[in-house]
Amino acid sequence: MGVDTGTGSGRRTVTGAVVAAVLVGAVAAGGPPAAAGGQGPRTERVNTAPDGSEAVGGGSFNAAISADGRYVAFDSEADNLVPGDDNDGTLVRDVFLRDRRTGTTRRLNAPLGHGNADFATISANGRYVAFNAETGGQYHVYVYEIRTGRLERADLDMDAGFTGGEAPALSADGRYVAYVGRQTTVPPEKEEMSRIYVRDRRTGTTRRASRVPTKEGRGYDSTRISADGGKVVYRERSRRGGGPGGERDWADIYLADLRTGEQRQIDTTADGLPATSGSTDPLISADGRTVAFNSSAKNIVPVPDEARSYVFVRDLRTGAVRRVDGVNGNQYADADAIGPDGRRLLLHSYGVEYGLYVKDLKTGKDTLVSPGTDGKPRAATAGPDGMTADGRKVVFESHLDDLVAGDTNYETDVFLRHTR
Repeated sequence: MGVDTGTGSGRRTVTGAVVAAVLVGAVAAGGPPAAAGGQGPRTERVNTAPDGSEAVGGGSFNAAISADGRYVAFDSEADNLVPGDDNDGTLVRDVFLRDRRTGTTRRLNAPLGHGNADFATISANGRYVAFNAETGGQYHVYVYEIRTGRLERADLDMDAGFTGGEAPALSADGRYVAYVGRQTTVPPEKEEMSRIYVRDRRTGTTRRASRVPTKEGRGYDSTRISADGGKVVYRERSRRGGGPGGERDWADIYLADLRTGEQRQIDTTADGLPATSGSTDPLISADGRTVAFNSSAKNIVPVPDEARSYVFVRDLRTGAVRRVDGVNGNQYADADAIGPDGRRLLLHSYGVEYGLYVKDLKTGKDTLVSPGTDGKPRAATAGPDGMTADGRKVVFESHLDDLVAGDTNYETDVFLRHTR
């Protein structure tokens, strides 16, 4: 078991007791295993201490769930989730992995020393977790192998001046890691401090995925990757932003086909006209066929309310694009996650009804996944890995205290909803 902390083309592996610390609490921080299925729709709290008590010392955020629902990763400021958590400090977060089958919790960034760690993602095969970690005063991307506890740095061998990375996304088998590369010196011509890169962990090579911009002041973020690692979606934005004095079309969604080298704008009309306003938060289905995004552009398809942003879904094979309205015809919603075949979306509703819903695009059915103890919708947010492959389990965060009984810690917690 070791930690690869390479820079440039070389690697350095550290082994010994410091690495073994990553497994602190893997047995001791257990509590009872998750209950067996067959109990009907229900909500459980994930970020609990070894004895099942509430998290204390800070909130928990950015939950991700494995495709089969066994693992939940999240980051937290709490200091009682595993024994020996010495990474204390104001607003300092660690990345935790909860094994729902065994009821154990691990602190994944323990071998890296003190510093923030956050924004974890889990490969679909349930073998790897990627996350950000602050080491040496800069954020880097690490990949953790669940079976062995081995840590490997992924933001390596980028263009000159790019020395850090964050916001990873993993292919289904964990071979490919897409992430936002950061430059700490002078930005390249026409660009800001960020580019999108993809690391092939098998060959040890890194390639740029984001396009070379045609306008000045461009930056890149919000990357997601298909299951086979062949397609990457991301956002290109302007530093001037939207609104008065800025660019009306301040952000666009692009897809990079890493096998053909094609760069394709996704937020367009069906016949290819670019969106007239900003688009954000791209999601790509595991099969690489469907991309969902949020946009305030009014020309992609007709919209009933000129003042709002909408969810759009594009079929990459046919080019067809559709608007997805929110719950019960309420248009005020964002897409937080997408199912592996593009059939289901996890929608964050913020109009008439605040809450999270799984929307079946084939049947139109909306399933509430953030009910309070009274069964009514509650405000909650989720990440792009917040839903299992079958849409039956969803992880999310909420600051409200009535999603489960006995919530008295006055902190943001991570919850898991069983929809059946």
